[in-house]
Amino acid sequence: MNQGHDLNNVIIFDGVCVLCNSLVDFLIKRDPDHSFKFLTAQSSLGQRLMDTADIESSLQTGEIHLIFFDKNRPKIKSDAVIAILVKLGSGYKFAKFFYLVPRVIRDFCYQVVATRRYKWFGKTIQCRIPTESDVDRFLE
Repeated sequence: MNQGHDLNNVIIFDGVCVLCNSLVDFLIKRDPDHSFKFLTAQSSLGQRLMDTADIESSLQTGEIHLIFFDKNRPKIKSDAVIAILVKLGSGYKFAKFFYLVPRVIRDFCYQVVATRRYKWFGKTIQCRIPTESDVDRFLE
């Protein structure tokens, strides 16, 4: 599936979503070891990985706007958010307690935000372009 890429700690996100880009900024600031790698869902590699992983992504409807590869296995929706926070380390380990909430409830809450993210937070006209200092964190 990875076609030459190590997918561990890779985050595929909606590159035109302001909320998603804010999450990327949040993670970059809190990830000094560059553990996370980022990839927009609109990129050709992002599309291929989603197709290969059998993940149907509808960016317009908000079906999925965040995918996290943990140990080269895709996590989606609330599982992705929790796994990312736990991976951040010490200050965010509390997030694992959200696993105690049934997935159906967590994913419902995720879906409420996901389907309204453009309306609530906005949308850019083009995908994020990494800064010179962050270019090594982006796969494509």
